[in-house]
Amino acid sequence: MSDSIVDRRIPASGTLHDTDAVASVDVVRSGVPVHASVAAPDSRPLMRRVLSHLAIGETETRELARRAGRNGSGLDEEIIVAGLATEAELADAIAMALGVPVEPISRDATALRDGRGGLRMGRRHLRSCDEDMRARFHLAPPLEALDHVAATLASSTGDVSILRITTSSDIQAHRAGASCEERSSRARLSLAMDRNALSARDTMRPLQAAALTSAAIAFAAGWALWPGFFWTGTHLMLAILSLACIALRAAMLVSPVRLSRPAAVSDETSGRVPIYSVLIALHRETAVVPSLVKAMAALHWPRSRLEVLFVCEANDPQTIAAVEAAIAGEPNFAVVVTPGSFPQTKPKALNFALPLARGEFLVLYDAEDRPDPEQLHEAYAHFRGGSPNLACLQAPLTVRNFADNWWSAQFATEYAILFRRVLPWLASHRLPIPLGGTSNHFRRAILTDIGGWDSHNVAEDADLGIRLARHGFEIGVIGAPTSESTTTRWLDWRNQRTRWIKGWLQTWLVHMRDPVRTWRDLGPRRFAVFQLLFAGMIGASVMHLFFGAYVANSLVLLLLGHELSLMPKLLMGLDLFNIAAAWLVHALLAGQVLSEVEKPVLRHLPTLWLYWFAASFAGLRALRQLILDPHRWEKTPHHESIGTAEVGPDDRVSGVP
Repeated sequence: MSDSIVDRRIPASGTLHDTDAVASVDVVRSGVPVHASVAAPDSRPLMRRVLSHLAIGETETRELARRAGRNGSGLDEEIIVAGLATEAELADAIAMALGVPVEPISRDATALRDGRGGLRMGRRHLRSCDEDMRARFHLAPPLEALDHVAATLASSTGDVSILRITTSSDIQAHRAGASCEERSSRARLSLAMDRNALSARDTMRPLQAAALTSAAIAFAAGWALWPGFFWTGTHLMLAILSLACIALRAAMLVSPVRLSRPAAVSDETSGRVPIYSVLIALHRETAVVPSLVKAMAALHWPRSRLEVLFVCEANDPQTIAAVEAAIAGEPNFAVVVTPGSFPQTKPKALNFALPLARGEFLVLYDAEDRPDPEQLHEAYAHFRGGSPNLACLQAPLTVRNFADNWWSAQFATEYAILFRRVLPWLASHRLPIPLGGTSNHFRRAILTDIGGWDSHNVAEDADLGIRLARHGFEIGVIGAPTSESTTTRWLDWRNQRTRWIKGWLQTWLVHMRDPVRTWRDLGPRRFAVFQLLFAGMIGASVMHLFFGAYVANSLVLLLLGHELSLMPKLLMGLDLFNIAAAWLVHALLAGQVLSEVEKPVLRHLPTLWLYWFAASFAGLRALRQLILDPHRWEKTPHHESIGTAEVGPDDRVSGVP
């Protein structure tokens, strides 16, 4: 596996602290090229020599210069993404023009560190020594700086023989290797290292365990001493909680969603297009890799300002090889290989790759995702037109294989309600949003500041949404959708739903370690909604089973001729009302949000309770795993759907700007 592929894209960081003349080439200090005068190559003879060597004519140069000026990129970056030269060819031409040797960085070279422990490197320079302790200064200068570099070298009194020309990818690969151990350690510990109170590494804190033990004792005592009163009280509490959850959804049904539309952002007038990073975690996904890479290449964003990092596990060579083959010839697409360590979770892999992303904005996709090509533009327009406090935007997810079978139809209806009504409603009322696991767009600096993802939480998306809210940041939604294929098999669905419910349990336990602090962070209204979203939904995963069993038992007793007292009749009526009301609200929401193409799935609504019964089974399984195996990540396999359309502009979610 070559260094030009693995960990290829690294952010510029640090400055040169060397005292020799070579290190004083200030144009590479920040890694930001000077593109303002690219349109006048005659004033830059070395740049003109490189362009001539690469057979790039004046017309092409003017167009490349226009793109560089518009995007805030360098001429060399535009040459590469336009396919006019490879990085290696460009490095050869630059070395020839400067009269400096071109040399890849040795795999055994040691990157030097400054007195503060930082690496002496940026995106375009690296100071190192080889195994024979020979110093090297590796440089990948922007074309606009070549004449300045030549003048600096000519006037230098230092040892310029240590200078070598290489590619930016080579420098970034070496930087990634030098920081691999540190990134792996931080990714493995993540929040547990710096913000342990917010990490799910420990399932419960001692006080929580004591409270749970006390509750269990009280539960057993109440059951033994006052069984009738105890079960009636418990039943009523569950019924009231269920009614509160239904009321919240009913409010979403009748209350309008008011979201502002962002002003259009024109590349021609924006002055500078920020770098957008895309992170995609993959594990045993060889079947979907070709279409995934094709979907990423179709994103409408200047290619010189787009980087796509495919994050793969080291123990998955098949997927790594498939990605390497698929991205060959795709500039700014790269593989990041995550070393094996515990926990083996998606958030840990993302945390390992996060320091390598250099975009001002970052979006997360899954292997089966096919985003609307305009999604990045819409998200950027929201970020640019919104508050600086807007930290994240959730794009809606649509299920493209909704017609495959009963499982996919029920799942598609569930997703449509969640992403087209629930999350937009929460966003419009500035309430906490449990993020979906994909198509989250972030301001990268904010994501980094709050600690990234929790590597020990198997529903890291939901946790991150609440953590952002507790830090005072806003989360919004956009309308450009991402289509994905859902599982169509019971076992796959069961494992996925178990992981989600277990992660929601982890999230609730984490943020209820100090309920007073969470109350203060969120405020009373948002704290109450947090309880309904998490405690209510977790409870709902088992309540349907409880209510159904009670109603069935009561009906059997009546059929057998037993007379029920008033309270059991009232409880049975309350249970029937809860089941019917939950079904009705779900059906009405589905009717509102499903598109005409999707509405045939409504024929499965009569069997919705069976779907909820399956969720109850997954909920009980999640409770067991939370105790015995809290960090187990049950992988959901993804397959290409047959006979289903990709998402497009016409599939935009209605009601969302």
